[in-house]
Amino acid sequence: MGKYLYFVLIFIVPFWVYARQWSLEECVEHALANNAAIRLQMQSLIADSARLDEAQGAFFPNLSANASTGVSSTPFAAERIDRNTGEAQSKSTGTASMGISSNVIILDGRRRRNRLFSAEKSLTAAEISLEIEKQNIISSITRAFVSLLHAQEALNNANSAVSLSQKQLEFQQNLEEVGKGTQLSLTRSRAQLAQNQHSLTIAQNNFNNAVLEMRRLLELDFESEFGVIHPNTDFESRSNLPPSQIFEDNRSVFSQISSAEIAVEIAEISLAITQAQKSPTLSANAGISTGMRTNSPHSGDRQLREGVSPNAGLSLSIPILDRRSTKTAIAVAQSNLNRSKIILERTERNVRSEIEQLVADIRSSQSRFVSAQGRFEAETENMRTVDEMRNIGNITAIDYASQQNNFHSAQSELTQAKYSLMLSQKLLDIYLGLRFE
Repeated sequence: MGKYLYFVLIFIVPFWVYARQWSLEECVEHALANNAAIRLQMQSLIADSARLDEAQGAFFPNLSANASTGVSSTPFAAERIDRNTGEAQSKSTGTASMGISSNVIILDGRRRRNRLFSAEKSLTAAEISLEIEKQNIISSITRAFVSLLHAQEALNNANSAVSLSQKQLEFQQNLEEVGKGTQLSLTRSRAQLAQNQHSLTIAQNNFNNAVLEMRRLLELDFESEFGVIHPNTDFESRSNLPPSQIFEDNRSVFSQISSAEIAVEIAEISLAITQAQKSPTLSANAGISTGMRTNSPHSGDRQLREGVSPNAGLSLSIPILDRRSTKTAIAVAQSNLNRSKIILERTERNVRSEIEQLVADIRSSQSRFVSAQGRFEAETENMRTVDEMRNIGNITAIDYASQQNNFHSAQSELTQAKYSLMLSQKLLDIYLGLRFE
């Protein structure tokens, strides 16, 4: 009999009980490893790294080799006359040439060095952009995870409310059977059960939507089951310091500010590169070449050896007039630099504002949570009292239903306050680079 009961329980227990249970840390790790936006940002990082290699290579001389061959036809009227036509015959001559040349820039007004600095800053900017993308994904995952926890607990509360209403209805039905109940009490209990069942339907839909959102963010198969592990939270506020001090102490970890600062540095380098267009450019070049002809009386090997022609030289380019293109480019670069500085100022203000808002949210959520705890404890005690009064017949079904609604309202408020506080604390931790500490 026992083994049959075991198999029956396997089919009765909902399948989601056996679903994989995800912690917040596992969700974040999975998202960072599989998210398409992260993979795209990594490709941008690879491209910027290649551009840095190109900028470093500009300091080395280039080296190129060339080779060519061809055939030419030249008339020789004095030597070769066709006896039949009396026309001059042409003589075909094959030619071949080859050479090696090299060029190196000596002076360029620091253009190459500034381009190298720009490539280095661009690579740093790409790394910061990757961190910002990761932070955004972590924030999205955290919001969705806490929302799912909230929906799960709200669903449990709704199930408890339905169970309590069913017991109340059964109690009223028993009273009516023995002639101690009233039709009004019975209908009121049925209405209360219907109301709580409706709330349960809404809670179930909210939970299903929260699960779908987590699957979407994690890019999971929508057919797979999904469960969550409730994190340990002490609900100790991390807002003891004023927002201004939090900002100053953690300024270096704010990726948004770092990105704006890098943008200013890149704009400054771009301005220097543009200004360098006024400077002269000096480069050195050298090469060696040789060749051969088929109609030469000398052998091809001798022609190649004796026809070697080395060359070397310097090239100086001095800009004089360029139809105001350099002046215009400098003005545009200066404007871009000013814009970058304004964006940096605005970014700093925005970060300060976000820190202040997060701290304010934590403080308000903390006070709301404490208040909700007190109310829930009071309503729980009242619920015990009305249960005792109901059992001895000292309370009507309407009064009992009213107290039951008060209890569920306090329970719902406590759930909302708890997860609002959890989310506010975790978002501040993420913003400060603490993540799950």
